[in-house]
Amino acid sequence: MSIRDHDSVLSSFCTSTSCHQLMDAFALEVLEDAKSWNWPIVKRTQQTRWIKEFQVLGGTVLDQFWETVGKCDDKLKDNIENITSVPPDPLFRMAAEYFTHLAVAFLYPEGPKTGTSTPCSVSDIISMETDELLALDGQEGFGTRKQEALTRLAFDRDGARCVMTGVKFRETPTDINSFRPDLANIIPNSIHGKPDTLKCLAMFAGERARNIVFKHLNGIGNVVNFESNAHDQLDELRWGIEAQDEGENVKYIYRRVPYSSNIGPVWIDLRDGDEIHFGHGTKGKRLGGGPLPLLCNVQLAVARVLHMSGAAEVIMQLKVDSDDSDTPHAYVASDYFLNILDAKLLLQSIYV
Repeated sequence: MSIRDHDSVLSSFCTSTSCHQLMDAFALEVLEDAKSWNWPIVKRTQQTRWIKEFQVLGGTVLDQFWETVGKCDDKLKDNIENITSVPPDPLFRMAAEYFTHLAVAFLYPEGPKTGTSTPCSVSDIISMETDELLALDGQEGFGTRKQEALTRLAFDRDGARCVMTGVKFRETPTDINSFRPDLANIIPNSIHGKPDTLKCLAMFAGERARNIVFKHLNGIGNVVNFESNAHDQLDELRWGIEAQDEGENVKYIYRRVPYSSNIGPVWIDLRDGDEIHFGHGTKGKRLGGGPLPLLCNVQLAVARVLHMSGAAEVIMQLKVDSDDSDTPHAYVASDYFLNILDAKLLLQSIYV
């Protein structure tokens, strides 16, 4: 029996205090069975910000939420003063859909990575003019040659130094005294072939945002060259970019997730609120001056929601546990994972 099933049974006959005591005990049983004692503490820091993030983007999650609540009970309006008596199953199914198709897609991108090209192919790309590189950028597919073209275009747009750490990148295979750039996707390009993820993205940020993401997923507007440690932290949704329109210009602001006033993490030489200086390459203005603002803001909103809901920490621990043969591997989209997340939230007294 899952926590949510157990809750439905208990709510019919227990008082508020005794119910929470029994639910706490059951949550401990779930975590013991999952051998997840070393998992991080999960906290929902600002529940209202969850709604704020996707409302700013133009999403329809709030509308879908109330529509889903209406399916819980035909007499919901009569029960509004005692909302805890409403069967929660439709809401859990809605949450499971988001974890499956949106959260997992961002924290488990599993998309095409930049391949290791031969010196010949790299030299070929380096010798290309901007127009030729843009022609490659416009082609379909995720091949190595296109990824190398995007790397080169990112150099032309932002320069040969990492905008997050300041380290100098190597631009040729013989430049061994500099750092190898990681071509990072703001939005994971693996969602290209996942219609359910795109559907959830439309509900989260609006159809216009979904269409722009789909159009630019494998283009210069969705990529940046980062130092590898900064890239890893981005993939773990530890930070994001807030893009602010200022007339004809865009200001890119560094945001840590969750908020911290310290410099970092890892080699990142910025604090939350500092400006990120894209567009300082030789073709910066022509190539847009930086990644597409909407893509940056969508990624940041998803990162904040996952950390505020407590899901990010649990999903990241699943990544660690997946390499441990002594620990059961929980598929993130499964009821097993959702039960563990429920238990962690419940024990922090934020179960709703």
